[in-house]
Amino acid sequence: MSTLLSAKNRGTIISLNGKIIPVDEANVSVFDRSFLYGDSLYEVVITYQGKAFRLKEHLHRLEKSAALCQMTFSQPIAEYERELLNCIAAYRAQKGRENEDVYARIVVSRGSGRIGFGLSNLETPTTYVVIVEPLSLFPNKPFSVGTKLQISKRMRNHPKTIDPAMKSGNYLNSLLAYLTASEEGFDDALMLDHQGFMTEGTTFNIFYANRGIVATPPLDVGILDGVTRRALINLCVELGIPCREVRFPKEYLYQADEVFAVSTTKEVTPVVQLDDRKINGGKIGPISTKLKKAFGELVTRELSLT
Repeated sequence: MSTLLSAKNRGTIISLNGKIIPVDEANVSVFDRSFLYGDSLYEVVITYQGKAFRLKEHLHRLEKSAALCQMTFSQPIAEYERELLNCIAAYRAQKGRENEDVYARIVVSRGSGRIGFGLSNLETPTTYVVIVEPLSLFPNKPFSVGTKLQISKRMRNHPKTIDPAMKSGNYLNSLLAYLTASEEGFDDALMLDHQGFMTEGTTFNIFYANRGIVATPPLDVGILDGVTRRALINLCVELGIPCREVRFPKEYLYQADEVFAVSTTKEVTPVVQLDDRKINGGKIGPISTKLKKAFGELVTRELSLT
């Protein structure tokens, strides 16, 4: 089955520059800089009972990413918010999909024009696309099963090359680490910086717990300021769990009582194996269990879910 046909069958909604269009008409110019150079930014939100969690925080980070990559949006950020919500509503308005939750992604390209890096080559405003897919397309391992990660031999981009704090469409560094891990039987990969300190996963932040204390790498090691990461740090404070942002080598994860991956789509996912080592004997630990429950309660509270 072709990609376009399968997207139609699963109810995918696509909006191009503020207009919802048929899937088979969703095309971007070969001269678009996202295609030519990976010159784009993106954000992802998911819904709970049709409500997007912390959408404004994601869009604020999109603005920060734009500043980091010297991109000036041609549209107001309020338009991006409006169109994301419009596409989510359009998905759930389809017959039989009224109660489905979704994965919603916005991509903003610097635009299209003549080949060449110079901004004078641009011939269009920034182009933005919203893609809404069923959340069921992005399954994670059940919390009770956990995930297996490999520590990649591929070094994380140095912040002075491509700053990982910028959520850009240039994901080759992470993609290659993921492909190697997948080929070797792991679910995903973690990456170290040039000094051997842990940074983050290919698309997620990482935490560990030891003797009741939680730790995660600091932002200045060169990682994304994850929305869920920030929520977890605040939840630790609320729950009275000591939480530190510190640099640490991979060995600290090997020796940890618990390790867990954190992101918009993963929420809180226990790591039961790291390289060839079992974490906590391959069992789910009490701190990740407590934080998983607390995060669910936070979502329910913030979105006023029933």
